[in-house]
This record gives sequence, structure tokens and C-alpha cells, in this order.
Amino acid sequence: MTTTEHLATALRAAGHLPDAWRDPVLAVPRHAFLPDRVWIDDNRGRPHPLSRTTDPDQWLAAAYSDIPVLTQFDDGHTAWPSAAGLVCTSSASKPTHVLAMLTALDARPGHRVLEIGTGTGYNAALLAARLGAANVTTVEIDPALAERARAALVAAGQPVTVITGDGTRGHPAGVLFDRVLSTAAVRVGALPSAWVAQTRPGGVIVTPTRTDFGGAVALVAFTVTGDGTAVGHPVGRLGFMAVRGHRTPAWSTDHLDPEDPAAEISTTTLRPWRIAETHDARWAIGTRVPDCVWEHQPPVPGRPQHQLWLLDPVGGSWALARYDSTTGPRQIRQCGPRRLWDETEAAFRQWAALGKPPLERSRLIVTRTTQTVQVEQAEATAAAS
Repeated sequence: MTTTEHLATALRAAGHLPDAWRDPVLAVPRHAFLPDRVWIDDNRGRPHPLSRTTDPDQWLAAAYSDIPVLTQFDDGHTAWPSAAGLVCTSSASKPTHVLAMLTALDARPGHRVLEIGTGTGYNAALLAARLGAANVTTVEIDPALAERARAALVAAGQPVTVITGDGTRGHPAGVLFDRVLSTAAVRVGALPSAWVAQTRPGGVIVTPTRTDFGGAVALVAFTVTGDGTAVGHPVGRLGFMAVRGHRTPAWSTDHLDPEDPAAEISTTTLRPWRIAETHDARWAIGTRVPDCVWEHQPPVPGRPQHQLWLLDPVGGSWALARYDSTTGPRQIRQCGPRRLWDETEAAFRQWAALGKPPLERSRLIVTRTTQTVQVEQAEATAAAS
């Protein structure tokens, strides 16, 4: 059994390999798109360096396992084999995630596809194996990644067009496509207008869509109409790194003083942890409260209470909720031009009043001038506490 056959067999047995993508998975060698030096997860959430030269068997096993293979940290500023990178900025995504995106894209023979985020080039190669290399164009913002992917695609016999540039601007020549696929997440409310403009009426855009609030992500499939409008529905929950221009700004609560005399003090009857307890809650709040992140700090000696911080990384506003196992109202401190706790609690209660619908009940509406999120009410109403 070849390595591609091993991967295809495992994916099919798990129910993750649709018939339409079986032949491309068999035809495209995933290892041919991986650098000789990569990182893999050590099962404790930490990157472990792996070299094809010193450990070829493990390297090849990783290439044909259903795991993400990490290929770059901190936009290339952290060199292999350092495991101290802060942010993974390129990878060969987990094959089940790749296939989930390709399935949602519903690309068929004869379709022209624009891919945003070439990365290793493996995803583009799968598309080319099904649609023909002439029908696939991929855009990569990182010149080094673009050059490596271009060479790998040519070597694999899939010479798709690789453009080095900012994918959020679409194709530089404004060419129309039947499908647009982004392998990096865009922020809710910021779907690039170029993607809509460059998708034929009736065409589809598939992209992970994220919020700053806990990094809640949904895979969204948008259908484009003839009047510049796109309507999107979540079709999955897949974690992907953000498009470079849509990353949450670096932030920390270390510099904040919980006893700042400028803070406004109030109370809430909402149990604070509810706002970040589930992915659906984080999505609901993140789509209503932009530019807001949160951090939980457990009790420590000398501070017996939990602390839940909310912070606007750009504007500097913050809020702090302290709580423990006791009942009754909790104290809230808020500082800065925004009242982040008030915004967040209002968003949570709005969502709860609709019955706490899962993120799949969201509908994302994009027009030439606005981007909004609508939510269908759940069948039963849940308590807002």
C-alpha cells in the first residue's frame, strides 16, 4: 500500500473522504509539499521539531496522518528547530479539515477556482487534480512560501498559477471565478469585497470566519448573487489561523490595575463565566461586540477569586469581573471609553433571549455597503443566567 493509499483508506474508513475527492487524494503525494524540517504537536499543545533528514520514518508518518503539520512560526521570524514560536503562521492543514472545506466549496469540473492562502500548495494540488491546473489560481502573501509552493506544484505535475500578493485583494486582474476558497480565517464583518466582486453570480465563497472574542471560528459558505450581495451560512466548526490583516492585535492584561481609581464599579446578576463557557456563546458575543478579547485568571494565593478580564486591544478599554462559588451579584469594574462588560452582557442576554441558538443558525449578509449577522431563534427559550 502506498502512502497516499494509506491516507485515503484511513480517511474513507472515518467517513471523511467523499467519492469526488478520492482520486485527487490518491494522486497527490502530501509529503511532496512539506519542507524537510517541520513541527508537529507533541500532544500537549506544544510544537515539536521534526526533521526528514534525522527522522525520516516519523516525518513520513506525519505526512500521511490526519494531523496538521506546522511549517512556519511568526511569519518566518522563528527559525526551526526553535519551539518558542508564538504564533503558527503556516501549516499543512489536517486532511479532514482540507476535505471539509473542499466539500463545502462544491467545485466541479469546468469551474475556475481562486484560492487564498497557498501555504504548502497541497490544497491547490488537490483542486488541480480534480479541475485541471489551468482552472486553479492561488494567492500567497508570503514570498518565501509562494516560491516554495510554486516549485512543489510544478514538480508534482500540477503547475497552477501561483500569485505572490495580498489575497484579500483577490486576483490582481479582477478575473471572475466560479469558486473562491480561503484557507485562512477572515474577521466577521470583514469579508473582502474583492472576493464577492470576483465571484460569478451563483458562485460560492468558502472561508473560515472568526471573531476576536475567544477566537470563535465557523466555516462559512457564501452564495453570491448578481447584485453584489453574498449570503453565508456556517457549515462547520474548523479552526484556522487568521488572514494576516485580520489577526487580533497583540494584547496582555499584565499592565492593567484592577484597583484603578478611574474604573466605574457596578454589579451583575449574570454568572460571569457564562459569557465564555461555550463556543456558541463566544461566537454570539464576538459577532455583536467587535474588538473585544477575554482572559480568565484562576485564584492564586492571596487572591481567592477568579478574575475574568475583557479588553479592547486597540482602544484600551477594559472590564473585570471577579467571582467565586458564592451566590449573589458580582462586582464589575470598567474603565475606558467603552463599557465592555455592559456590551458583552447585553450581547449574551440577546442571544439567550433567542434560545441560545448554535452558531449554525447564523446568517451572514454581505452587501456593497454593509456586513451583518442575523440569527434564527431557537425552538425553545433558555435562561439568561
